[in-house]
Amino acid sequence: MTDQERELQGIPSDHGEIHDLTNSQGHGFQCLLYDGLYFPMAPPALTKVGNQLEKYKSIKAAQLNKDDVVVCAYPKCGSHWLFEVLRMLTTGSLHHRKSQLRDHMIDFIFKDGIENLPPPRLLSTHLPLRMLPTQVVEKRLKCIQIRRNPKDACVSMYNNVKNMTLPKTYDGTFAEFTEAFLSGKLPYGSYHSYLTSWAAEVSPEQPVFYLYYEDMKVDPLKCVKDMARFLDLDVTDTFCKDVLEACSFKNLKEKEARDKQEGRYPGFWKKGSDATFYRKGEIGDWKNWFTVAENERFDQIWDEKMKDSGIKFTFSV
Repeated sequence: MTDQERELQGIPSDHGEIHDLTNSQGHGFQCLLYDGLYFPMAPPALTKVGNQLEKYKSIKAAQLNKDDVVVCAYPKCGSHWLFEVLRMLTTGSLHHRKSQLRDHMIDFIFKDGIENLPPPRLLSTHLPLRMLPTQVVEKRLKCIQIRRNPKDACVSMYNNVKNMTLPKTYDGTFAEFTEAFLSGKLPYGSYHSYLTSWAAEVSPEQPVFYLYYEDMKVDPLKCVKDMARFLDLDVTDTFCKDVLEACSFKNLKEKEARDKQEGRYPGFWKKGSDATFYRKGEIGDWKNWFTVAENERFDQIWDEKMKDSGIKFTFSV
């Protein structure tokens, strides 16, 4: 990317090496490459963060406490929903807070933002384990990783990026995006690499609770109770049910609408967009997007990449 192109897109010249991941149709992403992972460029309205590369590097040195909890997920696998549920579980309050997921997201707030949050902290991230603060492993912080079937994650991510600034909107078709999703030529790289890298990097001593989005949809009360036990929380079944009602898809979508009206998403969505983090939340919506041929190709590539992982997904109910 030339200096002129950086200037036109509002990208500071000190942000590090920018990789152009556009395809032959000119559709794709500009990403910052760091430690083998593609990072999303900050939208123009958010470039006041300063040197983005140095900010990412700062994350590993962040000071954490033993009782901090980290929500881990590849993009569009349910982290917004899970975060709201866990926030209520860990605070014992059914009150919706004004702060949003991004205010607790390691990838966005970096070292200084992490350390400025009042403890105990509930943090969130799309990063692989090797890029998290070293104290996540050193202090054996509890992590909860939510996994979603890759086809629904792909559809959900496409519907997000085509309405984001990024710093420019994604203009490609769904078929083009699927190719980027499978090849990893997009922010945060490929989903299969995210999953396999976690499996390779995490030790048996690290307390990690693996949650499947589809299980959370089918039997949410069991999932919430299991997470509460993992976190050593003394909560009643009634409170767990109340948390699930407060964090229903309908209620979270209404909360997001209020947040938008109050201006809590500056520079994030393109102007005039009706984009939402809570679009459908269904299991199997991918069937409305993939052609038969696209689905077969997706299966072939995904199954080959994940054949030795032992991870199995539910694609429909």
